[in-house]
Formats: sequence, C-alpha cells, structure tokens
Amino acid sequence: MSVKLREKKLAKGATRFYLDIYIDGERSYETLDIKIEPTDSKSVKAEKKDIAKLIRSNRELEYLTQNTNYVPKHLRNVNFFDFADTFTEEYKKKDLRMIKATIRQFKKYVDNENLKLLDINSSLMKGYMDYLNDDSGLNGESPHNYFTRFKKLLKDAERKGLISQNPTKDLKFKRKDQRNELRKQILTTEELKILSKTSCGNEELKNAFLFACFTGLGYAEIKKLKWSNIIKNRLVTRREKTDKKVDVKIKDSILSLLGKRGKKDDNVFNIKNENDKPISDNGVNKCLKNWVKRANIDKHITFYCARHTYATQLLIYGANLKTVADALGHSSTQPTLKYLYYIDSLKDTAVDNLPELDF
Repeated sequence: MSVKLREKKLAKGATRFYLDIYIDGERSYETLDIKIEPTDSKSVKAEKKDIAKLIRSNRELEYLTQNTNYVPKHLRNVNFFDFADTFTEEYKKKDLRMIKATIRQFKKYVDNENLKLLDINSSLMKGYMDYLNDDSGLNGESPHNYFTRFKKLLKDAERKGLISQNPTKDLKFKRKDQRNELRKQILTTEELKILSKTSCGNEELKNAFLFACFTGLGYAEIKKLKWSNIIKNRLVTRREKTDKKVDVKIKDSILSLLGKRGKKDDNVFNIKNENDKPISDNGVNKCLKNWVKRANIDKHITFYCARHTYATQLLIYGANLKTVADALGHSSTQPTLKYLYYIDSLKDTAVDNLPELDF
C-alpha cells in the first residue's frame, strides 16, 4: 500500500498536486484542490506544498487504520452538524426532505451545536429513539422513518472513515406501545417522594430534575432558565421546541429547590461536574440512572421523563387534556393523548386489584 504525492504541469506554467494511491494491486488517483501559480512567491509555493504533503500523510493514515478502531487525530474534532450539512448538499435521492427533518429533530434533542461526530454513541442513539417516540410530536411510522434516515448519515460517516463503527449497527427501532412503555418512564407520586429523600451524586441536578417534574421543562429549557423567568410563584417562559408560551404556577415546596434568588440574567441551575465543567447529556442521564437505582426504583428514567411525570401528575389530580397541553407547551392536544392511555392503564390496574368475592 502506498500514497504518493505527484505534480501535474498545467497550461500557463501552473502546477496542480494529486495523490497516486496503490492499494491491494489497484491504482487510483485523487486530485487535490491545491494549485501553484507562476506568480506565487517562493514562500507561498512552499506553504502550498507543505499542505499537500500533510494531506498525503493524513490520507495514508486513513487507509492504514481503515479496518481498526483507531481514528486519526485530524478526524477527531469533526463537527457532526458540519458533516450533516455536507451530506445533505451532496445527497440527491428523493428522501432528502426527511433526512433534513431528522437532522433538525436530532439538533433539538441534543441541544449542542458543537457536538462532535465521534461523540455519537449507542447510548445517545437509544436516547434519540426514545425522543422520537415520546417527545418529538411525530405519529405513526414517522419516528421509525426518521431514525432510519438518520442511520444513513452514520453509515456514510463510517464509509468515509470518519467513525470506526456505526453506533446504530446493533440497534433495532421499535414503535413503542404507549400503554406499556410509558409506565417505565413515569414516576408516581410515591416514587417522587422517595427520590426527594434519596441522595444523588449531583444535588444541583437532583433539584433541577425534581423542579422539571413539577413544571414540565425539558433539559434544554432547564439549562437556559433565568431568574427573570421566575415571577413570584410562577414560571413564565417559552417551550424550546414550539416557542409556545408557558405560564404555570409553582408550588412553594418546589420553589424551595431553587435556593437563593440571583440576578435576573443569572441561570437558575448550574449543573456541573466535580471539575466545575458542564455535564454532557449522557452524563446527566447516567447520574439520574444511578440515583434512581439507589432509590430502588426499577424504571428507565432519563431527564425527558420529568415531562412525562408532570403531565400524568396533572391528569391524575384532575386537569383536563387542554390544560395539560398548555402546561407542557404543546401546540395541540394530539401529542398529549398518550398520557391518557397511561391514566387508562392505571384504572385497569385499579380494577384488577379489587378484592375477589365468592358468589
């Protein structure tokens, strides 16, 4: 295997660089977008040639590590959304519109424009599946179709050597049965009480999560929540996804989670690790998982589950569907219907628990 830098003389004295690639008995060529003009100074010519040499070295390293888990240093900082923009610009098939739509949904889910391609792992993809099923507002086969289109991006990244392995390779998307699955993602009143008395690895995160369980805020909104959004005993803000206004009352006991009031432009919550750095979304959910396990609650709880909990708590204690939709910042009652399924399942369980009588 070899990758050699070659020069080709062009008209009017210019020179263009290209790579002569020889792998497994087959030869191919790659033209570089680097051209030396006759008018270039000596230093400019030397700089352009150095760049061409660097590209040659990087390309050789890519081929050498193609079937290993090693990722060259120059590929480690590739921004996912920059990669996605390039992918959509080059993509010519009919499902381009849906691919752009799933990228937009993923951007809302991660809320991190600086996300690196190498930071996308199977755990993040599982979370994205849950998001598409539960929080995206998509219905029918749309969540499955969006995830299938997203996998195309990661397959392309793997093919180009930008990632060593596609993190969705062993993931199978299943459209969830809202009646059964929501039960695993919703905390009951009793479980909330247990969690409030259970120590968490990060007390600021604990307070933020419990606050979200009683206000319906998502993690993206929690991170951006300012003291100006807390007006006396009310939360006044806008839903990140729909930009719909949210104006809800906050119970006094929940207000106590916020601590001493800061300046109006200060963040209410500053969720950081022991090194005083912001915690990643994966880190947040890992901390929640350990906290829930410590409380002996056998449920799969992520930060998104706080919204599920808030919605069902409102319904259980008498709110109608329109009130819940407004409190969650939904633009209609359609995405709120799934919580009625959960309430109906609670009624079925209650009936099953009635005592048996002999007649």
